[in-house]
Amino acid sequence: MSSSSESYNTLAIYRIEVNHPCLCRDQPASKLREAWKPNNSGRHFYNCTKSMNMKLRINDLLVRNGQVVELQKKVKKHKLLRKAEKELAKARIQELLIEIERLKKMLKNVVFIALVCLLFVVIYFKL
Repeated sequence: MSSSSESYNTLAIYRIEVNHPCLCRDQPASKLREAWKPNNSGRHFYNCTKSMNMKLRINDLLVRNGQVVELQKKVKKHKLLRKAEKELAKARIQELLIEIERLKKMLKNVVFIALVCLLFVVIYFKL
């Protein structure tokens, strides 16, 4: 009884548990090992796994390419944001320069008014 259970466990270890079109379910591992060999006359499984490997590589490259594209989009967005921030900063600098010019004119007017008032005070006290 125990030998049949051991035999079953050993057999279960050497059975394949996936259901792929190239494989029969429960195909023994020895046949799989033979199928992996490139010089095997019936290389259908080998070719299928090779193409699966290529598909996995292609999928991996597509995922990586997708990540690169996302990063490029983020970089472009960041550059656009920085460009917009620079334009806003330049616009703010222009506004501040205009404000400075306006304040200079106002200061000239205040100085002129102060001089006129001082002149009137001097004239008033001289009389």
